Amino acid sequence: METNNKNRIIIICIVVVIILAIIGLGISVYFKISKKSDSKENKVQEQTYDIESNRNLQNEIIALNATYTDAVAWIKIPGTSIDSPVFKGITNDDYFSKDREKDEKKYGELFMDYRCNLNNMDNMAHFIIYGHNPEDNSYFSDLLKYENEDFYKNNKIIYMSTINGNYKWQIFTVYKTTPDFFYIDVNFDTATEYTMFLNSLKEKSMYNTGVDINSNDTILTLSTCDYSVDDGRFVVQAKLIK
Repeated sequence: METNNKNRIIIICIVVVIILAIIGLGISVYFKISKKSDSKENKVQEQTYDIESNRNLQNEIIALNATYTDAVAWIKIPGTSIDSPVFKGITNDDYFSKDREKDEKKYGELFMDYRCNLNNMDNMAHFIIYGHNPEDNSYFSDLLKYENEDFYKNNKIIYMSTINGNYKWQIFTVYKTTPDFFYIDVNFDTATEYTMFLNSLKEKSMYNTGVDINSNDTILTLSTCDYSVDDGRFVVQAKLIK
């Protein structure tokens, strides 16, 4: 009888050891798979957010928009420090001197003209983004690098992404002006009117970019302050590469 009890205890111990071994093996396999999955996910994320050609700015603005619904675009210009989200309020005052938290901030955020409709990338569409010029290579300060024609020749493309997609823009004019020159018009009744507007922009250019533009083009305007003249503006304008 005593022998049977001893055998039973031994069998129970063996079973317990086997069960613990199986549990341990299962946990080990789980962590290996989990680690491999995390590694794969991190690799994909690195590829997605690569600084240059493989970077998906659309993913970045979608993620930001989930928290800040006024975040409507992400803009990046190679060769400059411009690599930032763009906000759009009900008026152009909303982000002029307020940040994304709606707190007072001297230079606000980069912001899109409230009149622009990002759901319309058709002909005669004009998108305008404003940014301050603190003269410290933040916000839109680096736009003034385009005063140098050689810099333009090496940095002709602007990247912008919205919730709907990724877009490339080719710069066609760079100039200094004042608000007296109405370069921020967004309403055009005819193709002829729009063509005249485009021609006036190209004629203002500090140098010849050699880029053709017509009424079939959608354009993007980047505007900041130019302190070399009273109430000055520095403007870079590009057409959508379709």
